[in-house]
Amino acid sequence: MVNEERLRHMIKMAQFDTNDGKRCKPMIQYARKDYVSMRLLGSFVMGTVCYGMLFGLWGLYSMEELLAKLNKLDIEGLLTVALVPYIVFMVVYLGTTWIVFHMKYTNGRRKVKRYYGNLKKVNQMYEREDRLKTAENKDWE
Repeated sequence: MVNEERLRHMIKMAQFDTNDGKRCKPMIQYARKDYVSMRLLGSFVMGTVCYGMLFGLWGLYSMEELLAKLNKLDIEGLLTVALVPYIVFMVVYLGTTWIVFHMKYTNGRRKVKRYYGNLKKVNQMYEREDRLKTAENKDWE
């Protein structure tokens, strides 16, 4: 006979495995701080590369202005033009990354907890059935 409640929990577990299982795997393997730090490090590298490319494009566009600053030996002005936007860009980009991956970790962890709750309920149902079967076998003897 099919236990409908157990079947419902098993269907929920199968849906989690097919839909969210791979995305939530890091939430099982890493602590929140490690997961977010790992994503921040990757974002820092990618943000720096992207900013470098954008700065290079801007440099090609504003070559005349940059050469004028170099001729005047206005290194301070050149650094200000390059570093201040980089710092602002990275603060905004890393802040956004932190918020996004913190929320992803929280939601993924919640889904994993639901999965383990369903797994625990199914396991308890199997144990209860085994106890009932052993009790019935003892009654027959």
